[in-house]
Amino acid sequence: MDKTNNNIQVLNRAFQILKIIKKEKDVKISLGKIAKITGLPRSTVQRIVNSLINENFLSQSSQKGISIGDEIYKLAASTNDDVVRSLSPIINSLSNKTKETVDLSILKDNHMLLLDRVLGTYRLGVNSKIGLKLPMSTTASGKSALSLLDVDKVKILLTNEDQVSRRKNIKKLEDEIAKAGINGIAYDFDENNDGISAVGSSFIIGNEIYSISIPVPSHRFNTKQKELEKNLKEAIEKVKPVMDN
Repeated sequence: MDKTNNNIQVLNRAFQILKIIKKEKDVKISLGKIAKITGLPRSTVQRIVNSLINENFLSQSSQKGISIGDEIYKLAASTNDDVVRSLSPIINSLSNKTKETVDLSILKDNHMLLLDRVLGTYRLGVNSKIGLKLPMSTTASGKSALSLLDVDKVKILLTNEDQVSRRKNIKKLEDEIAKAGINGIAYDFDENNDGISAVGSSFIIGNEIYSISIPVPSHRFNTKQKELEKNLKEAIEKVKPVMDN
């Protein structure tokens, strides 16, 4: 086999492994299981997985085993560049008006993926990397996105979600999501991170669900909640022309 064909074979095997790990989602998966599914020698799987880990396409930890790495999610975020560019003036304006950090995220599989972020001007604020995966049930963006899905889909997502950091049972979450569907606004009160609260609202562009949210240190959120809700609703109104294009 010549070098070109060998490289193609390695790429095909790498893609096969990535697809298997993505399909497994939050289930802990081992090298042995990957080797069994692919029919490849464990040593071959080990070499490919190590290469993907080095390039940050995969990550490995004692808690989650082998999972999709940040670089994959950054690539996924970059495929939504047109929407990010269209919504950039809206989230910039919202951040300027509130002086707070504003996030734009998209529903991907069983999590929210951070696509864009405008930092606030307060000395004490919230900051995260583009491509960050955010849980559904403990974030304002996630709960507002869930409010746009049918009830059965919501039940499946909540049941399959990693429950390590969840602070509410499924019934309470379902009630909260239903209210978000009526009011157009969802909340996170110190649920995803201690000391951080947020308000969020979601909308559909094409076939994708996006969310704009405002994460704020909780001590400041308590005094600004009504103002943030009002400004967020005004921003969502500005999104509608983009939704119609």
